Amino acid sequence: MANRADVPVHVGMSLGPDRSQAVVVRHRTVLGSVSVPGSDPSELLSGIRPADRAQARSVTIDISRLLLAAVLQASGGLSPVAMIRVRPRAATDLALGRHPAEVIERLVTRRFTIPGGHDLFGRELGPLDRQALQAVCREIERDGTRCIAVVAAGSQAQPRHEREVADRLQAVLPDARISVAYDFGGLGLAPREATVALNSALSDIAEDILDACESAVRRWTPGMPLHVGRGDGGWVTASRMRTLPVLGLGAADALELLGAAALTGVDDCRVLLDRPSGRVVGDVRHLLVAVRPYALHGLGTELVVPTAALTGADGVQNASDPMAWRSGDVPLVEADRDPDELICIGAAVSRPTAWLDEIAFIESTDELEGIRRDAQARATAIVTANGANPGTADIVEMSTVAMPYSPSGTVRVRVRVAGALDIRSRPGS
Repeated sequence: MANRADVPVHVGMSLGPDRSQAVVVRHRTVLGSVSVPGSDPSELLSGIRPADRAQARSVTIDISRLLLAAVLQASGGLSPVAMIRVRPRAATDLALGRHPAEVIERLVTRRFTIPGGHDLFGRELGPLDRQALQAVCREIERDGTRCIAVVAAGSQAQPRHEREVADRLQAVLPDARISVAYDFGGLGLAPREATVALNSALSDIAEDILDACESAVRRWTPGMPLHVGRGDGGWVTASRMRTLPVLGLGAADALELLGAAALTGVDDCRVLLDRPSGRVVGDVRHLLVAVRPYALHGLGTELVVPTAALTGADGVQNASDPMAWRSGDVPLVEADRDPDELICIGAAVSRPTAWLDEIAFIESTDELEGIRRDAQARATAIVTANGANPGTADIVEMSTVAMPYSPSGTVRVRVRVAGALDIRSRPGS
């Protein structure tokens, strides 16, 4: 049996606008906890005991509460967004040109439409209007907007027009931050536009937060790996979160589920959470949170990035003994500890993850298998680049579903991959 001292120690942190917390975890045991007012990561790390600091292998941090507060409160840290839609024609009605969710619409300061785009099956709806693209580039260059969101019709199936627009913008504006919908996959113009608009708006504030976190961790222990929690309960590197900050939204919910499950010592369970609007329940399987593209509380719109699938707990909340309540032989766990502490525990025990959600076209079973292998390989490469130990990546979800009301051979491919922490990246290795 391995010596307990040889079991890795990890630090989980959660930064909030009013209060932040950190915990030190060995396997599923909490060794220490620190809480401070405000959101200063340096002050939080300074409260961790020297003995725990010496054994720590990594720091995983949740910044989702800071990101969500910035969006809902429309704080000054958000970046103004220029939205470019690539589709056959602009909306003829002003109301139809707006995003249906007000919280998304207020992020957009300028809107442009460039003729072009594809349908869901990759067929060109019209050639890309390069003259209009050139005019849009000149106008954005004049007004100095740095954060640009691009969403092209059908780019989840054929991203050619979207990529050309992004490449042209980057050539004209080398310092611009350009977010494209193809990076996130998914279906639905409104969810895809909401996702890419949020990603653009959060880019500057996320960079400021991550700069502060990286600086604090470097001072605390030089060389310590820093990971950032994702909305699906996994984590990515700080550099990837800088590029795709929208992945961090919803992480608190997912990590709270994971933390509650970890403390019980079970890998498969349902977790009961208290919320101001009522109790909700979420599933954990193999110590991974069940996810789906979901509408986060307060946003009023669905995104295409995966977040914890929380549902109302009608019929469950009155259970006198939650651990005795079972569904399909899975225990129900009541999250009865401080939510911030559970988020930190979940962060400490989380793993690197990756998610792909794409449209593909097949003509044979052999071609389907090739598409599946390609998607698995790309997801595995992403999760390995994010810190997973090579060879440890597991396919935890894989589906190829025929698209209804679509030409024969049109399938939606979804892949979720989780890996193990690469312990060779620990300080001093």
